[in-house]
Amino acid sequence: MEKLTGYEKLKAAVEKDCNEGSGCFNPNGCDNKNYKPGGKDCFHKYCDTFKWVIERAKHYAEKLGLNWEDVLNQWEADRRYWYMNYYHELNQPEIGSNYVRAFETVREMLQSVGDKGFRCPVCGGVSTDPYTCNSGMKLNNGMICDWKVYGLLGDLGKGVFVYCKDKLRGETIFTPIAWEKIGVVDRKKMYKVICLGDYGYCPCSLVNIE
Repeated sequence: MEKLTGYEKLKAAVEKDCNEGSGCFNPNGCDNKNYKPGGKDCFHKYCDTFKWVIERAKHYAEKLGLNWEDVLNQWEADRRYWYMNYYHELNQPEIGSNYVRAFETVREMLQSVGDKGFRCPVCGGVSTDPYTCNSGMKLNNGMICDWKVYGLLGDLGKGVFVYCKDKLRGETIFTPIAWEKIGVVDRKKMYKVICLGDYGYCPCSLVNIE
C-alpha cells in the first residue's frame, strides 16, 4: 500500500470529519452557511484548520527556504492525535523576523546555547534540562520546582521555540542562560529560534536523533 503524503493524510482526516458533519469540504476554508458554533454539523470549522495548516507550512517554507510539502509531511508524521488539537499557534508558531535567530548547523546552535543551563520560567533557577526544571529551587509552597515546559501552561511566555531545519521539527524549550547574558531574549516575551542544522542530532531534545 502506497504511503500517503502529509497533505493526503491531513485531507483525508478533515474530509472524514466533514462527511460526518455537513458532508462538505472546502480546502479554501469553511463556506458552510449553516455553520453554528456548538451545532451538530460542522462543529469545529474543520476546513478553516485545513487552510491554516497549509498556509502555515508554506510560511515555514518561505522563511526557511524549504519545500512546504516536506514541512507538512514531517508535521503529519509526528502527529499522534487529532489535528484540531495538534495544529495551533503554540505548536507551529509564526516565524517573525523580530523573533528569529538562524543557525546554519546544530553545532553552531549548541555552541551558542553553551553549558550554562536554562532559565526556569517559574522559580527563576537554572536547570540543566531544557524541558523539566531540575534547579532544586524551592517554591513558596515549600515544594521543589519541577516545572515542565510541555505542561498545560507551557513556558509562560518566557521560553524559546527552536526549529531544526535538518529534521523539520521544532518545539519550545526554557531560555538558555547564554542568550539572556547577551540580551538575545526578553524573558517577558516568547521568542522563536530557528536552527538551520545539517547534523544527525537536534537541540530540540539535546540528544541524538537517528
